[in-house]
Amino acid sequence: MNIINKYKKIIFSVVVLSAILFFGQSAIAAVDRTFITTQDFNDFAVEPGKTEIFLNPGEHVTKQISITNRINKTVDFILSAEDLVGSDNSQQPIKLLGNERGPYSIKDFIKPEISTFSLKFGERITIPVDISVPTNVEPRGYYGALIVTNNPEIGPNSKPTEVEGKTRLVSRIGSILLVRVNGKGKEEGSLSDFKVIGPSKAFYEKRPEGFEIAYKNTGNVHLVPYGTITIKNIFGKSIEVLPVNAYFALPDSIRYHEVSWKQGFGLGRYTANLSLYKGYGTEYAESKVAFWIIPWKILLMVLVGIILIVTIGYYIATRFELRRK
Repeated sequence: MNIINKYKKIIFSVVVLSAILFFGQSAIAAVDRTFITTQDFNDFAVEPGKTEIFLNPGEHVTKQISITNRINKTVDFILSAEDLVGSDNSQQPIKLLGNERGPYSIKDFIKPEISTFSLKFGERITIPVDISVPTNVEPRGYYGALIVTNNPEIGPNSKPTEVEGKTRLVSRIGSILLVRVNGKGKEEGSLSDFKVIGPSKAFYEKRPEGFEIAYKNTGNVHLVPYGTITIKNIFGKSIEVLPVNAYFALPDSIRYHEVSWKQGFGLGRYTANLSLYKGYGTEYAESKVAFWIIPWKILLMVLVGIILIVTIGYYIATRFELRRK
């Protein structure tokens, strides 16, 4: 009987050890490390910059984040999750909340395979990130970011005496996560403003840099507006169509978006007509802005040239007489 129990213990130990080795190797294999050829930019790169995910309640998905060390030494990194919200500030469209929990919190949904790691110069790591939503979650948007923070002063080969008295330079780069739980979310938004970039002027000496769109999201899911800007001259003829590429607008915020207009000669009155799809269904908003382009310096030079030519012609005509031989 003792022999049988002994064999049972041995078999159980082998099974447990095999399971540990198997799952341990699977976890290690899931995190991919490679080396790439890169220059010393004294920074690190994070990809992708943004990921949009649609899930049903109770579902989960695995995404990946890649970090490349472009600092010419071994650096320690920390991978963490933060909530984010939109804003009404054109200079800061999104705001990371640090340790605070946001109204559209995503922190509890995110679980990276590892959260701390070191990278040598030119090394890239790809980390799987599990995103899971509970079965009883409300159908709306949930927003946050995976934040990669470097710790350049304390690497695996650093000594305490090497970092004493140094200024600690820490960089943070985020990979935005836009998660929408499928269901009846509140899709609402409106066009707040459409204007020429920069301060309003009576007229412009040359083509404006472009146009600024302000879109307000009043729902509880992110929206992806897109559309076109059609520019017409004083005769109502369309001279150019500028695409408004799709961009995201977070709930409870105003998202500003600029559309560039390449430089070129312009003269007269122009109108820019915006057609903006709200990012859901077939609804769209329209607006237009009118402006004058008067290149007065060029016109002044042309006028001066005409005056000179007329003056010289008049002088020659009144001072000299042309006779046939």
